[in-house]
Amino acid sequence: MKSMGMWLARLLSALALVAGGVVFCAGGAQAATVCGDRPVPPGQVITSETLTASCTGGYLTETVQPPYDGIQVCGNSPVPTGYVFTSLYTTNSCGPYQTGRLNTVRNGIRMCGNYNGSIPNGYVITNEGPDGTCAQWYGETINAAYNGIQMCGNSPIPSGYVITANFQNSGCGIYQGERINTVYDGIAFCGNSPVPPGYVITANSQVNSCGMYLGGRLNLPYNGITTCANSPVPNGWWVSADGLQTPACAPYMAETLKNQ
Repeated sequence: MKSMGMWLARLLSALALVAGGVVFCAGGAQAATVCGDRPVPPGQVITSETLTASCTGGYLTETVQPPYDGIQVCGNSPVPTGYVFTSLYTTNSCGPYQTGRLNTVRNGIRMCGNYNGSIPNGYVITNEGPDGTCAQWYGETINAAYNGIQMCGNSPIPSGYVITANFQNSGCGIYQGERINTVYDGIAFCGNSPVPPGYVITANSQVNSCGMYLGGRLNLPYNGITTCANSPVPNGWWVSADGLQTPACAPYMAETLKNQ
């Protein structure tokens, strides 16, 4: 009797889950349905959407589930951290949207540019151009950043890196090529680079490797340091004197920073 009771309890539990729009998929993945006017649960993706009586107001019924490498999803699906779209095509599974494939990020993967929420942290675009697997979007090859890597000018710059050269790169389509290096005290950088937090600009100069951009030098600040007026002021520091003239900062004026 005990085993029969346990079986009935499990059956009732399973029926309740199905009635609530929850289905167990192969491999233990759990799928559910939500109406298109509701947010997709965090970390899940849309695998299909259709017009049903379950969702009123003309909203589509969306099937959602946790992702896995190679999963087919709808083009309007959120992209969970660690995944990118690697192809786009048309099916009858996603209503008015394209269908695509999500894969886990790895070094050298070819993703569909402009269709992903963002380039994963720590990765840069090293090549891009027309790609038949990405429909109307460019394909982009991404690689994990390292000191001295050459990337495309539309790539994000990972934290702790600065641009040290600009050049023409046919592998980057309409964008120029850039070289990035890990920042250190005294590094020469190009003016189209962000200045990492905690660093200041102490010199401006014309540098051939920077192309049309002004070059410069970055340093870690010390009390009383002279910086250029185009430099950010780090948190906890203030300008104690400005309007100073120094050849190192031309065409900008110079400032003195203090923190005590």
